[in-house]
Parts: sequence; C-alpha cells; structure tokens
Amino acid sequence: MRYFLAVARTRNFTRAAEECNVSQPSLTRAIQKLEGELGGPLFRREHSLSHLTDLGRIMLPHLEQTYAAAQAAKSLAEGVRKGSLAPLSIGVTASFAADHLVDLLERLNLSLDGLELTLATAAHAHLVRDMMHGDFDVAILEEAADLPERLRSWQLFRERYQVLCRTDHPFAQLNAIEPALLSGEIWIDRSGCLSSPRFHQLCALADVKPVFRHRAGSEAHLQRMVLAGLGCALSPENVPVEDGLTLRPVHDLDLSRTVLVATVIGRRVSAASDAFLKAARARAWPVTEQQG
Repeated sequence: MRYFLAVARTRNFTRAAEECNVSQPSLTRAIQKLEGELGGPLFRREHSLSHLTDLGRIMLPHLEQTYAAAQAAKSLAEGVRKGSLAPLSIGVTASFAADHLVDLLERLNLSLDGLELTLATAAHAHLVRDMMHGDFDVAILEEAADLPERLRSWQLFRERYQVLCRTDHPFAQLNAIEPALLSGEIWIDRSGCLSSPRFHQLCALADVKPVFRHRAGSEAHLQRMVLAGLGCALSPENVPVEDGLTLRPVHDLDLSRTVLVATVIGRRVSAASDAFLKAARARAWPVTEQQG
C-alpha cells in the first residue's frame, strides 16, 4: 500500500522507489502483487509518467484510509510498549450519572501521562457481556445475583431510587409519596435497568398499579420524557436532575441499589486500570441516609 500511494503521488515508479528507499524492481513486484490481489491493473504508463486506472482511482481513497489506520495502530502499539500511552476503556451502566466521574477522571488525567480514555454506557446485561468479552478494562455496574464469578468487584456506594417528576406535579409538593398515590400514574420505565423488574414486583406486592406506558434507554432520555410531561419515573437519588424536575422518596417502598467497580479475574490489570481502581475506591462517594 505504501508503494502504491507513493507512485500515485509522484506518478513515477523511479521517484517512488527512491522515496520508499527500495529498488524499482522490488517496488514494481510489490505493486504487481497488489494488482493481482485486487484483480486488475492500478496504473497505466505513459512515457515517464504513470497514471491511475479506473480501478486505481476507485481504490485510492480506500487504500489511503487503510494505510493511515495501519500507521495509527502501529504508533499506538509502540506508545503502549514504551509506556508513553495508557489506554483505558471504562464501561458504565446506563443509569449511572457520568457527572459522578468528572472529578475522578480529571484527577486521573492529571496523574497519568498519556491517558487514552474510552468511556461508554450500556444496559446492565450488555455491559456485563461486553466486559467478559474484553471490550472494557473496568466497569461500573450494579450489584446483581447473576454477575459472573470471574468478576472481581468492590462496592462504591449504595443509593435509593426515588420518584422523578416535574416541579409542577402534585408529587413535588410532598416530602414523601404514599405508595397508593402511584396507582393510575403514567409511568416511564428504564429499558434494561435492574430496578424496573424489582419496582414492578414491589408494586404488585403492595397492590399499587402505575400505568407502565413508556420506556427510555438512558438517564438523559428519561429526564427529557419526564420534562415533556409523559409521566413519572424512578431515578437514583444521587443523579443530578435538570431544571424543572425533582426527586421525591416513597414511603415503605424499599428500592435501592449497590454500585460496584469491577474487573475480570485473571485478566492483566494495566497501569491505567490500576490507577482508576485505586482512585475510584478512595473517592468519597455519596452516603445514603436512613429512610424514615
């Protein structure tokens, strides 16, 4: 690909060979091999100049992109080998507020030279699956009975779920909501969230019947839908809410979660992963007060 791009740029096999620091026959044989793989000639020669064929013009942007990606991968690998780059991929459960991570990531960036961060959110089941497949170095997720045995985890904090409503909703005027008041209320479920089936079960046990009508795939979408007046929803008590929204606890409805940071046992822990784990475990996370 490098020889092809050099000829395409210089339009001359001799100059391209000099630029690539190889003999012209070697360069010519390499391009002939590429032509054989692609199924046709890439250049036509006219005296001292060489011009791209139709196939060559079509392939040029693709080979430029492929070559650039290969060079970037090579550079990244060299940076990791020399320790000048510290890649870190973090998966976060969709109901976790990214705002919790801002100061943590800021400190990590200042203390870790060459940090290259990938941050992604996913529903609980997808997050655990992708973590086990190696897509993430570290995950922030909810404690659950079905977590794989190979996951090693540490508790960060525990928090209650509360009712998210608009500030002009009658619930907003209450210090706490009686469960019976939820009956008949239009409800927005959070897709893929562990709290949803637990909430349905608790409502059934208490003979409380919200109208489960809408679904949201992320915290941001959930808040937008509540703001739009589509209904109320459950949200973790420590998640920042937008202007026009508020959170209210529910009497005698014990719905809470434990948030964990996890890695996979037996997988090498990089310097970046180790630094993040130590910072996450040392951070002062929210403390849930006992509900009265």
